[in-house]
Amino acid sequence: MMNFLRMGLALLSFFLLACSPASQISLRESTVYPMNDSTVAETDSFTIQLIRPYSDQLRSSMGVVLARSSGSLEKGLPESPLGNFVSDLCLLRGKLEYNPSDGKNIDFAVFNNGGLRKSLPAGEITKGDVFELMPFENELVILTMNGADVEKIFNFIASKGGAPVSGTRFTISNGRAEHILIDNKALDESREYKILTSDYLANGGDQFNLFTKAIRRESTGIKIRDAIIQHLYIMGRTEQIVHAERDGRIIKNDQ
Repeated sequence: MMNFLRMGLALLSFFLLACSPASQISLRESTVYPMNDSTVAETDSFTIQLIRPYSDQLRSSMGVVLARSSGSLEKGLPESPLGNFVSDLCLLRGKLEYNPSDGKNIDFAVFNNGGLRKSLPAGEITKGDVFELMPFENELVILTMNGADVEKIFNFIASKGGAPVSGTRFTISNGRAEHILIDNKALDESREYKILTSDYLANGGDQFNLFTKAIRRESTGIKIRDAIIQHLYIMGRTEQIVHAERDGRIIKNDQ
């Protein structure tokens, strides 16, 4: 019973802080009273009644329908409908929001398959579905890297069997990347490229250690989950049906 009480009070604190426009915390003197089973039972009931409105509000928010899909979007390798959908919308959002000082926009996007935790269903897609798909607080960041390191990134992706990407196409042969195109142009080792990715990968997560060698790192302040929710919301309000498929951006020739 005591564990339930503690959990209830913790949840209440979360909901009150989450729902208040500006959270202020003040310290006050308090007195601790001993509690027996009957006191705990009464307090449990009180806590449940206190939490319920906030719990119902959160549940209602998660049930909001953002858009509708013509079919389920699954993840997979070397590419997938879900990976293509998420990476494409993130690249689009990044290019729209980015205001480069050098006038050069983002070249392509790279994410990790493990960051997509759940498929999106056919039919109605809710806000809760997106939270399950992307439960992390990861943000979009822009890395500037030289062409030689970019080629190494593609070879690393090839060694993993693929990844969600956008703005690029390549072939995996014997665990290496070949025929790499970025914005429909062959990879040029002599130039620099701007890559959109997550802060998690930029920090070297999922063994993307090469990203830590970036010449420059820029934050967008855009959470990936928010980008997905907002993109789906716009699609829903403009009556666009969500549809994504494998389009050959990554071809695997390994036997």
